[in-house]
Amino acid sequence: MAKARAEKTETVGRALEPRRPTRRGVTMEEHKLDQEEGRIDLYRLLPELGRALRRLFWVPLLLALLGAAAMGVRAWRSYVPLYHSEATFTIETSASALSDMAGSGSYYDKATAEQLAKTFPYLLQSDLLQSLLRQELGVSWLNGSISARAVDNTSLFSLRVTSTSAQDAYDILETVIRIYPRVADYVVGSTEMHILTQPAVAAQPDAPFDPVRSICKGALLGLALGLAVVLLFAATRRTVRTPEEVKRRLNQTCLASLPAVRFKRRSGQFDRTISIQNPRISGAFLENVRSLRIKFLRAAEGRKVIMVSSTLPGEGKTTVAVNLALTLSQNGARVILVDLDLRKPSVKRCLGVSVPSRGAPELLNLRGADPREHLLTLEGTQVRLLAGDEPSSNPRRQMESRRLEALLTTLREEADYVILDTPPCGLLGDGAALAGLADASLYVVRSGTAQVSHILDSLQFLAGSGTPLMGCVLNGASGGGGRYGYGYGYGYGGDHYGKYHAYRQEK
Repeated sequence: MAKARAEKTETVGRALEPRRPTRRGVTMEEHKLDQEEGRIDLYRLLPELGRALRRLFWVPLLLALLGAAAMGVRAWRSYVPLYHSEATFTIETSASALSDMAGSGSYYDKATAEQLAKTFPYLLQSDLLQSLLRQELGVSWLNGSISARAVDNTSLFSLRVTSTSAQDAYDILETVIRIYPRVADYVVGSTEMHILTQPAVAAQPDAPFDPVRSICKGALLGLALGLAVVLLFAATRRTVRTPEEVKRRLNQTCLASLPAVRFKRRSGQFDRTISIQNPRISGAFLENVRSLRIKFLRAAEGRKVIMVSSTLPGEGKTTVAVNLALTLSQNGARVILVDLDLRKPSVKRCLGVSVPSRGAPELLNLRGADPREHLLTLEGTQVRLLAGDEPSSNPRRQMESRRLEALLTTLREEADYVILDTPPCGLLGDGAALAGLADASLYVVRSGTAQVSHILDSLQFLAGSGTPLMGCVLNGASGGGGRYGYGYGYGYGGDHYGKYHAYRQEK
């Protein structure tokens, strides 16, 4: 009889095994979808970008802070304070004095001023003046730059010295005023400077250090770079979001598409369990769970022990297992829900059950324990639980023990369906070890969570056990139930799964 049952299971497995089309059997529609696979769909990219921003919001902020700090440090290191000393004066030549006695001083002063305006800047930059300046100051190079300009239509001149030292700027200007007449004698003859505005030592630099502009510029550059990184992440991320993508990318049947559930924030305590027994659950969720029951009954004909798994923690496999058990019970079936996530039991928490009980880890440590004596009956249903609160101290050994097989054999005789909530297949080998004890498996895929390649690896790993796959349940889907979203759930990532998740992601 066992042999016949094995042959039947093998036949069912071949019948339910996903069909992968050959190159010749690809239809025009599938070929078109394959061509569109590499294109960027803006309609789907924008929601993906929003999810990526919620997940990676810290990346633009971090890069903005780093950019602001880098530009601030750069501005501080490149800042050089500059000081200036300035004087305004007139220049008279001996020829102008003679012209005053002749009565034509006005015209000559103007012509002299124009001539001096042209020659004055060249005299300041001449080698003769520069060498005299260095000699008078007793230095080998001048710590400053000299500039001069003539006021239009006047005989006024402005002389300005800029230097990194306020005292050097003043000393250079004073020396220029003192030695300029000696240099000018060679060009325009005897000259005399009349100082109108005396030079002074600058009390503060021309432009005080102000890094605000540089910091703002660095923050904007960092923010733009961070947004570009998030956009690239969203554009290259290949996940499953719709039932069509379950069929096209995973080549699996989508039994149901469950919308996400979000509870409105209200003061006080209220039922937050994501269960069809909760009156606060939306009608869209209830309707899709009933649709799951119909397709499940059609696909699970002749099978009792069904395992429910997923790729990653937090995809809602426990929620799907709980609601599948409840909806089967509403249809008149006797259901036993077993929490076989030995590392992180969560069935009782998902149902809001607080009654102390023993689960599979405790019973597997007790020789000769009868699991029927430890079943909890949910009030108002035909669902019985075998679930505890404590994780297993040696989960791998218990999963491979013969006691677990005997436990499931006993439960098989007590119910129409035995639903097993198992660990994620994408992190550990626990799921494959348990799959050999089940008649079929149901795979949960959370919309937009796991990468397609990761899901395919997990499905291939699960298929290695020989247990047929009934299909997938798309959880947290948008679209028809798009206004609902998971605002409350039961995640993983603790001591049991966190290090394995990090290792898997690194690998």
